[in-house]
This record gives sequence, C-alpha cells and structure tokens, in this order.
Amino acid sequence: MRRSVRTVSKVTVGLLAGSAGAFAVVYTALIAGGYKPVAVYSGSMTPTIPVGGLAVDRPIPATRVRVGDVITFTDPYDQSRMVTHRVVAIIRTTHGLAYRTKGDANPGRDPWTIRLSGQVGRVAFSIPVAGYVLVYAHTREVRSALVVLAAGLILFGLLRRIWRTDGIAPAGA
Repeated sequence: MRRSVRTVSKVTVGLLAGSAGAFAVVYTALIAGGYKPVAVYSGSMTPTIPVGGLAVDRPIPATRVRVGDVITFTDPYDQSRMVTHRVVAIIRTTHGLAYRTKGDANPGRDPWTIRLSGQVGRVAFSIPVAGYVLVYAHTREVRSALVVLAAGLILFGLLRRIWRTDGIAPAGA
C-alpha cells in the first residue's frame, strides 16, 4: 500500500511539474518568437475563440490588416481593456484608413470605428482553455502559492537528503 501511494505521488508530482515546465517553455518560446498571448474573457468571438481561450497575436503593420482578419486592439471606450474582433470593413477617410470590427457571435458590428497606427496584433492561432491558465498565473495569489510550493519542495528534498539513513560508512571505517 505504502509503495503504491509513493508511486502515485511521484507520478502526480512529475506530471504537474512537467506540465508547468512545458507551459513555461512554450510561453517563453512564443514571446521570443514575437508573438503576444492574449486571454479571451468574453464569448463575442465564439466559436472561433471560446471564452477562456488564448488568442496568440503576431504583430503586423496596421496597413496590412485586411477584411476578415481577427485583430486585437485597445477598446476605444476603456483604454485598459483589449478587444479581439474580426475586421468587417475598411473605410477610406480624409484622415486615413478606419476599421469596423465585429465579434463573430455578435448580431451586429461594434459601435465604433477605429483607427490603427503602427503595429496591431493579428491572431495567428488560438488555444482553447489556455487563457484561464494565463489569467490565473498572473494573479498575486497563484504566484505566491507557486513560490511557496517550490520552496517547500526544495526544503523537503534537502531535509530528506540530510536525514536519510542509507548505511553510508564514514571514511576510514
């Protein structure tokens, strides 16, 4: 019984550590490759990008945005919020190009017309459910718990190594 509990705990810890490590490596590779992961909070892009999905944006020049592209931009009404919607129309104005957007699940287009300058994030691909991981990983509570957990595991390993009773004979015996 004790052996099976130990085996199950080792496998569980190994899977959790491996998953966390793989997520960190993939996230770092995306950032290094110039991509920007953005968590999707609403259902406006369902079924293309579900709630809790992770939209992975690739920055492109605003002049390369085309009708049908899914882009991420700053909400015109709330500058602290990002919106990921599809471009449904591009309008030429005296001040340059203006873009109309719409969420795939919304019945009508967005109430705004936006101007894009410089770079804009175009969604390259999305990963369902991974947005929840990103959102929770950025909370203070989860980061603190991960630091405490890592410190506890290191301490446990060190204490186990110090107190083990292997039959190591002292030198010269």
